[in-house]
Amino acid sequence: MGRRKIKMEEVQDTNTKQVTFSKRRLGLFKKASELATLCNAEVGIVVFSPGNKPYSFGKPNFDLIAERFKSEFEETDSFETSSGYRRGSRARQEKKICKRLNSVVEDAEAEKKHGEDLHNWLESAEEDRFNKPIDEFTLEELKEFEAKMKRLRGGIQSNIDHMQASSSLLFLSNDD
Repeated sequence: MGRRKIKMEEVQDTNTKQVTFSKRRLGLFKKASELATLCNAEVGIVVFSPGNKPYSFGKPNFDLIAERFKSEFEETDSFETSSGYRRGSRARQEKKICKRLNSVVEDAEAEKKHGEDLHNWLESAEEDRFNKPIDEFTLEELKEFEAKMKRLRGGIQSNIDHMQASSSLLFLSNDD
């Protein structure tokens, strides 16, 4: 007993309609998952049952895909011009890049200020405590000194990362 071709027409019986919907819905979600996996695509599906109950599937996450669709749809409406979608798309991309660049610059400035504050604090707090030769430190002082150096290194690395991201975005925005 193999599969037989089913004629595509609306099912009239409500119980049969619900069973058909449940089976087809699972198959549809499985195919969408395969498509997302094989093509590295972002997939989002919403279906409503015969009883008007919504079912959704999204890969990697339906909420992220829905939010992305909603924001792109809203931006398309506001940017679309008589010359078509491409111009609106490019303007949207430029706006996103500028917004991201401004955000990174603000973060870098905040981190720079934070680093200066930490530096001033380190200089003013217990200046004499760590100004002696390292072989005179106690074990506790060495551990505290090591922890402070690690925090300082982390702050410096964070500043470096922000500066690199900022310069990359600046470079990208200047290419256009």
